[in-house]
This record gives sequence, structure tokens and C-alpha cells, in this order.
Amino acid sequence: MFKEIGSVKNEADEIALQIISLFRESISEICLNEPESVSDYFKPEYSHYIVVHTPLNIRFSEKREEWNMRFCRDVGVSVVEHIVTETDSVYVKGLMAVNGSKIYAILPFMTIDAEKSKMATFPKDRMARVRMKVIPSVLPDIKGETILDIGSGFGSLTIELAKNNPDSKVYGIDLHDSLTGQSQMNADILGVPNVKFRTGSAYSLPFEAGSVDVATCFLMLHHLEDIKFALFEIKRVLKNGGMLVAVEPLADHHHHGPQLSEAGWQGLFEDVGFAVDVESAEGAAILKAVKRE
Repeated sequence: MFKEIGSVKNEADEIALQIISLFRESISEICLNEPESVSDYFKPEYSHYIVVHTPLNIRFSEKREEWNMRFCRDVGVSVVEHIVTETDSVYVKGLMAVNGSKIYAILPFMTIDAEKSKMATFPKDRMARVRMKVIPSVLPDIKGETILDIGSGFGSLTIELAKNNPDSKVYGIDLHDSLTGQSQMNADILGVPNVKFRTGSAYSLPFEAGSVDVATCFLMLHHLEDIKFALFEIKRVLKNGGMLVAVEPLADHHHHGPQLSEAGWQGLFEDVGFAVDVESAEGAAILKAVKRE
């Protein structure tokens, strides 16, 4: 039986961890009960560790039974990346546990594990493929003095935008304090000073009219009940000639939300008054929409 050796400090709660696939890029602090034992657990030879911790008190859908198996039974088990050690504090990425969770074991992720992972089979995640292949190709071309990422989740893409535009003001917006709080923690620990996260709705953005050069929405719009309402609100905060860049799933490539083709997404944006170009890749539509003057 494991004994408690430490605890987790982050900004996450059970609501935030409902989107666990995005949380894996978030950073948590491991607070050991005996801070002087940091060097006993974390060695410079290892970049990744297996951490056993308090399980999540939620159940995912049957489609995500693998998440229930790993994180929601008697204990949770996470494979984490060691980010930095500061005196008695250790920061890791990918610890799938809420704030205050107990830690029972920290074990090195070894060569033998890495070799096995190359041969492992597991259910495929279609949207994860879009996030990995499509969105990174879009980010480098996004430039502007003021950039607003709407539906920023845990902020990994927002932070990437800020890194790509170090002289710009970059903002991330999402609905829950636990999401924006965790995002800001991630940015602060990673040392990205030009990004700020705010809690707010796509239907009522906390920005003045004509104040944003570029807005982005990555796999977010299809979750909304009223996409047009949100597009009108995004158009309101954009400057004349400002651009909205969105990536959204195409019909037959996602299990929920509107089943729209390239033409369907284009028509939706044009109905709101955008001049829009659209292309497809990996089952997703890439939309670049300009606010007409």
C-alpha cells in the first residue's frame, strides 16, 4: 500500500479536467512532504516520470473508457514531463490531477518504457490528429499587435501565439476560472510575459469594439449553440480589416456539433459579413475571415 509523499498544486478542478486531453500540456507543482527529498525522486538523467496520485472523482463517457481506467479508479497514474526544479518546488507537465490531490509514488520513466511505447496500440483520437497536424501549421502565420484566442482551454495554443509574437499583446478567453487560472499559471511558469487570460463568453467578449487585430478559434465554434451570434460578437471586437482564423471539423469527421462541409462553414461566415477563404486538411476546415471595412 502506497503512503502519501506529497500533494499537487495547480488551478484545476473537476470541471476543468473534463477536457483532460487538453490538460496534458498544463503544468502542476509537486509539493513533497519532505522537501529535502526532491533529489531522491528527480534525477537529471530522467526527463519523464510515472506519478501515482489521487484519482479523479468523475466518470468519462464510454468512448473514453481508457481515461476512466487510468485516472478514475482506486488511484490515478500519470506520465509527466519534468519542467523545472526551483529550490523545494518541482514543476511537471501532464499531471492529470486536481489541485490538492495526494501523491503516493514518483517513479522514473525508463528506456524500456519508451521502447515499448513505440510498439503500443491504442484507440485513435481523430481530433488529436487535427490538433497535432493542422493547427501547428496555421499558428506561424498569425501576426498582429493584439491577438485574441477565443475558447483558449488550458492556453497551450495561446501561449504558442504569444511566443511567436513577443512584441504583441495576446489574450486567451474561456468560460471557467479554473481554465483561465491554470492557463495563467502555465504561462507564468514558462516565462511568457505577453499573454493574459480572462474568463468570459464568446457571446459577450470583454473587449472594446474595434480593439483586436486578429482573433482565433481552434476547434471551438462547433461546440456553440449559436455560432452566428458568436461570429457577430467576434466581428464587433475586430478592427476594420482584422482577421478571424478558425479551424473546425468537417462533416463526417466529428461526432457532435453541426455537420458542415467547407462550403457550409464558408457560407456561415459570409452570412455574418466576413470575406472568407477556406481550405481543408485532415478532415478540418481552415478558415481565414477578414472583417470588411
